[in-house]
Amino acid sequence: MLPIIEEKLKLLPDRPGCYQMRDKDNTVIYVGKAKNLKNRVRSYFHGAHNAKTTKLVSEITDFTYVITASELEAFVLEINMIKEYDPKYNIMLKDDKTYPYIALTNEDNPRLIVTRNQRKRNFARYFGPYPNVRAARTTIDVLNQIYPFRKCYNIPKKECLYYHMHQCLGPCIHKEKLDYSSYKTKVSSFLNGDAKEVLDDIVSRMQEASENLEFEKAKEYRDLKIAIEDTIAKQKISINDLTSRDYIGIYNDEDDISINIIITRHGNIVQNHQTIINKYDSLEDETINYLIQFYEVNSKPKEICFKAFDAELLSSVLGVEIYEAKLGKKKEILDMANDNAKFNLENKRNIYRNQVLKKLETIEELGNLLGIPTPRRIEAFDNSNLYGEYPVSAMVCYINGKPAPKEFRKYHIKTVVGANDYESMKEVIYRRYFRLLMEEGEFPDLIVMDGGEIQVHAALDVLGSLNLSIPVMGIQKNDRHKASKIFFEETLFDLDKNSPIYLLLADISQRVHDFAISFFRSNKAKGLFSSMLDPIPGLGPKRKEQLLTYFISIDHIKEASEEDLKKAGMPEPLAHTIYEYFHKQKEEKM
Repeated sequence: MLPIIEEKLKLLPDRPGCYQMRDKDNTVIYVGKAKNLKNRVRSYFHGAHNAKTTKLVSEITDFTYVITASELEAFVLEINMIKEYDPKYNIMLKDDKTYPYIALTNEDNPRLIVTRNQRKRNFARYFGPYPNVRAARTTIDVLNQIYPFRKCYNIPKKECLYYHMHQCLGPCIHKEKLDYSSYKTKVSSFLNGDAKEVLDDIVSRMQEASENLEFEKAKEYRDLKIAIEDTIAKQKISINDLTSRDYIGIYNDEDDISINIIITRHGNIVQNHQTIINKYDSLEDETINYLIQFYEVNSKPKEICFKAFDAELLSSVLGVEIYEAKLGKKKEILDMANDNAKFNLENKRNIYRNQVLKKLETIEELGNLLGIPTPRRIEAFDNSNLYGEYPVSAMVCYINGKPAPKEFRKYHIKTVVGANDYESMKEVIYRRYFRLLMEEGEFPDLIVMDGGEIQVHAALDVLGSLNLSIPVMGIQKNDRHKASKIFFEETLFDLDKNSPIYLLLADISQRVHDFAISFFRSNKAKGLFSSMLDPIPGLGPKRKEQLLTYFISIDHIKEASEEDLKKAGMPEPLAHTIYEYFHKQKEEKM
């Protein structure tokens, strides 16, 4: 059993949910539901199985899951995810097992029907799917008793019993167009979860029948009430409209931010995206930055349901309506996204706790390999620039084998001109450890350079000039920019890719690289942004920073009104100057 699976199995919750088994390419190969995720998922990796299940398990390298409030929700989510992922081991369900919907037909005289086909053009709206088929049919019977929709498939030439029972408006005898709009609205509201009006009416009738000693009729009303509650009370997995909508859940601690995005299309949940990012900046900035990048590479929905920090800003950047749901099914799905975000981060914490001893063993092994004391504090460096432009460097710190984001540092390269990695690294190493000398700060047990011999020698030269003796090693990369060897004391050490040391160093290398690249991109964006604003008189660096923070892109500033510019913090005369500058440019191009 792979270590990652072994760790995750220990932390499975005793809760219902839907799980996704993944292969080495992170492709979903099986989707299942569970009344108890812990018991169900663990059963795959313990005990004997038949040949087909054994084959499935042999291909599993990881698994993910979504916690739901009930087994019924897990059931419906399973259906939607199978349709979305088309996993190769869900043959039976994928091929011929579908669940029915309640449909309101798009006819002059509409009907309520149960259908398994979502493709028919004369269906105006769909509600479902409904795993409990009997309850769905019973619900239609109830609605047909309360609301006078057409009951017959073909309209007859004379009225039938339903008309005389006031359960049909009688399109067969009324030649004028009948108005069903209020009934459509009430039925849609009911099937979207707002059942209070109907249930109150049924309870009232049940009590009236009971008081009149009509116990048989009271029992019928009671059964109808139970059927309705069974059908809709737990159906928050599917929102019964066709709007594409994402629900974003956020949970954070001091070090990390957990983001859970529940993706719905045509009213059904089709995917669940989970990620945990490091918190280098404020919660708001890190989250918005991640979401902007996420929707650059993923399709944007029509709406985003999210307790946003600045919904107006994010909405203008993404071009998507953003709001926080506070009532109904949308709130329930948003709560589910937040619940999963919280659980994912707490799960990660537990994994870290379980791996603390393994981390300590790993850094002890690294110390033994290099012939140095156990490096409990490791600091790693990397540079980034674009042909010498916007040069930056970054340092990440690991304590007892675990990232310590509060200790991470960013550096603007100040003294080096052009793309000179050797001199840039010397500058940063000098600034870092000269400052620690002056402040009597804590020095690392090991310095790691994200590079080979050149970077190591640059660091050693500077440390020697400061009379500091700190071990320095380099992580040499292969053609695919992956860690492959250790350079230490003029010796190259091969790395076993399955060893804990390799996994630790690969994590350090990737993290410092990502941190440096992120800082570089931020500076590049600000530099390009500022240069376009340089000709505007009276616009200094601080005002440019305000505009960058508020508008994100130069295009948004070009389109901004004077009122928008004042909202961004620009004084009225300067707002007028900026507006006139871009307005004049636009006229010259015309």
